[in-house]
Amino acid sequence: MTAIDFSRVAARRRRFAPSWDLATLVLILGAIGLVIGTFHDYGITWDEDVHNWYGVFVMDYYLSWFKDNRSLHWLNLYNYGAAFDMTAAFINKVSPFGTYETRHLLNGLVGVLGVVGAWKLGRFMAGPRAGFFSAVLLLTIPNYYGQMFNNPKDIPFAVAGIWSVYYMARIVPALPRPGWSIVVKLGVVIGLSLGVRVGGLLFFGYAGLTGLLYCAWRAVETRDAALVLRELVQASGRVLVPMLAISYAVMLVFWPWAQQAPIEHPLTALDYFSHVTFPFTTLFAGKYFPATDLPWEYLPTHVVLAMPELTLALTLAAIPAAFVEQARRRGGPDRTRSLQYGVIAIAALFPIAYAVAIKAVLFDGMRHFIFVLPPFAVAAALVADHVIDRLKTFRWRPLLVGLVSLYGIAHLAIMIELHPDQYVYYNGLVGGVDGAQTLFKTDYWGNSYAEAVKGLTNYLETEYGAEFEDHDFTVAVCGPPISADYFFPDNFVFTDDREKADFFIAFTKDNCNNALPGKEVFRVERMGALLSIVLDRREMVQAAEHAPEAAQDGNGASE
Repeated sequence: MTAIDFSRVAARRRRFAPSWDLATLVLILGAIGLVIGTFHDYGITWDEDVHNWYGVFVMDYYLSWFKDNRSLHWLNLYNYGAAFDMTAAFINKVSPFGTYETRHLLNGLVGVLGVVGAWKLGRFMAGPRAGFFSAVLLLTIPNYYGQMFNNPKDIPFAVAGIWSVYYMARIVPALPRPGWSIVVKLGVVIGLSLGVRVGGLLFFGYAGLTGLLYCAWRAVETRDAALVLRELVQASGRVLVPMLAISYAVMLVFWPWAQQAPIEHPLTALDYFSHVTFPFTTLFAGKYFPATDLPWEYLPTHVVLAMPELTLALTLAAIPAAFVEQARRRGGPDRTRSLQYGVIAIAALFPIAYAVAIKAVLFDGMRHFIFVLPPFAVAAALVADHVIDRLKTFRWRPLLVGLVSLYGIAHLAIMIELHPDQYVYYNGLVGGVDGAQTLFKTDYWGNSYAEAVKGLTNYLETEYGAEFEDHDFTVAVCGPPISADYFFPDNFVFTDDREKADFFIAFTKDNCNNALPGKEVFRVERMGALLSIVLDRREMVQAAEHAPEAAQDGNGASE
């Protein structure tokens, strides 16, 4: 009997084993392909119109050599940087696609860049497999993926945020004197976050806190105050000061209003967003609350319900797993590893805790906090990677892998079924999007209106046949007109007068679908949840128009 050479068997297995980096490359290329193949499917969200014009005005500010100052007082948008919007405006000058289609393509590609950032962070922390899982878990969070295409503020901000966390994690092992290259990169990405929202100041806080924790740890290690002070000075001169200077310069490039008063205006914008008002009620757990007086659990609940069940479970295990790992380490906790875990945990948890603590004005679920999803995905991936190592000898491992694979397939099927409205997703803890539709907001941004217009067009084409284009129809819209009228055929005429409109398009936000009576002719639904409707009101409008005539005729007859 021939002896088995186990070393050769192992070598063959390694040779034919899948490369996690190759798998990630395939995943990223697939994501890019999805963006290119589907960006036309997404509707126009409520904020896109004003952001589009803001980007045009900032572009014109530069093209006019600073003479066109419309961007300095455009609505409240001057409080934001225009890193994304101005870039989109320049690309639109040469793009073969429509204005918003171009923005959606760019927005989607920026979203993929965030997936790359999650991969980089996960890979740096635990290797190629953890990097792959980080990318997969972020890409399959429907609230992230669905908003990749048409959220011009929160997605670019989230992307800059995860790259900031990545570079901070990279800097930690090299403190107090990291290389200039990594410091410059950190400054640039924080500057880009500030070039979208002044809330990018958070990342300064994360970096500063990490530096202080490093110094505190070194103080315990060395018990040498002079050495710690020297390292603090070195870290400040090597990281903090250059980071501030670079990020501030990048921010100013994309923020004309800040250029007018580089200190005062950013601080004014920060104060504005700290005291922003939203004089409307918002739906939560089936009840309407003032946005200024929400239950403390509003944001945590939305974060929990926005994540797929498996990702949520892994995320909840992340902090205990990190503590256990460090507690079991011989020689005590590792400073570098602990600080890196701390950076990720702070990026994921601090914004939520702070918003709850100050009773922040919130609306639209967790939309303004999408930037916590990438660090959550990375944390979940690190746990998944660790669990796989621990289960190498687990007897029922193939069964467990099979169950997880079936879950993954089912989850992907949900995302496909929701397309292109993935952002309305709620997980199984509340019964999915069907169970959530009477408890929480679903399509609060009008993304489904593109499909509603198409449904109305098909309805009228069926009714009128070849004569469809010979007729004009007035259409009213609940909420953002641009979300619907951008897709109108030439014979659809938008009107502000709902009562006299032939048709009314309405989403379910704030029960707008029940605002007017009419014959329902089209519904946009996903997985049992109603997103928007189209009402035919022609008979009612005609009856109302003829009512005065009938009244006059009746008066004449009585006389």
